[in-house]
Amino acid sequence: MGTIASNALRNGSVFELDDRKYVVLKYQHIKKGRGQATIRLKVRDIENGVITEKTFTNEQSVQEADVAKQSAQFLYADDSNAYFMSNEDFSQFELPVEQIQDELLFMIEGSKVITLYIDGIPVSIELPKTVDLKIQTTDPAVAGNTAQNALKNAVMETGLQIKVPLFLKEGEIIKINTQTYEYLGRV
Repeated sequence: MGTIASNALRNGSVFELDDRKYVVLKYQHIKKGRGQATIRLKVRDIENGVITEKTFTNEQSVQEADVAKQSAQFLYADDSNAYFMSNEDFSQFELPVEQIQDELLFMIEGSKVITLYIDGIPVSIELPKTVDLKIQTTDPAVAGNTAQNALKNAVMETGLQIKVPLFLKEGEIIKINTQTYEYLGRV
């Protein structure tokens, strides 16, 4: 196992620090004036479930955790848990909604994901680079709003809110980048 730069961590990343394994729940990059940038992480200890905050400088690195990956399918979510099925042995498992809140915005029933396992226990998921979602609601295009690269707000079927070009209408299916939350094109 190697090291990973603290600024390369993202939501769902798993790392080791002081002989403990953590999963990142929330990643925040903070730059203050002329000072050095810091990385603030909200993390959950995998062994005992305790949630804490960790702060790193941009130059610091952490130990990469030994993680197994397996293909899975999203089934559904309720108020507290999201349910998945392994594509390899068809077993079902659950993850706390709080742990994958941002990822849930990109998942509909049947979505394919990669599950991260530590010691045989599912701890997080990885999304594909892009997903296809249907526009549930969007503002109508207004005549005269034809400036270069004009965008409007749209809400996807999962509740995700992004900016889309003016020509898109409700009910259209679009491709979205899961890392930048950007519209990539029609499907």
